[in-house]
Amino acid sequence: MILSKTGKTLTAAALCILFGTGPARAQPAISVTDATGATASVNLGELPRQTVVTADHRGLRTTFEGVALRDVLTKAGVPLGEALRGKALAQVIVASAPDGYLVAYAIAEVDAAFSDQVILVADTRDGRPLLPDTGPLQIIVPRDKRPARWVRQVSKLEVRAVK
Repeated sequence: MILSKTGKTLTAAALCILFGTGPARAQPAISVTDATGATASVNLGELPRQTVVTADHRGLRTTFEGVALRDVLTKAGVPLGEALRGKALAQVIVASAPDGYLVAYAIAEVDAAFSDQVILVADTRDGRPLLPDTGPLQIIVPRDKRPARWVRQVSKLEVRAVK
């Protein structure tokens, strides 16, 4: 039991505020279906963390943290790197949200051999978990001029061949 200066017992929430820590959060997972139809659930807590800083048209800077989309796809067994050639380049990654919003990204956009941009599957914004209207996960494409391809509440990823 921990008491405050006034002699009152501190709650767990008060201790988190006092010591600058938060309660342990469950690590989010995302469903990934590859071009063969195999589906994997990827736990983001098992992947390296990345940070991107974005700026809107007014210059407002925002820091997002999460994992690189390429790392999510690699963990799910989606071929990238040297395997990404020929017909494999005619694939897209479709990110979908529960409200039916869909966005497609060319597979080469996420591969480090083709692009230095890190497309992020974010779970925090400015050091805090994403709000319910955008999270628990959101795709962030930091170099896009408009955030139209930033999928809020992303729930699954599918790799599809373009025919």
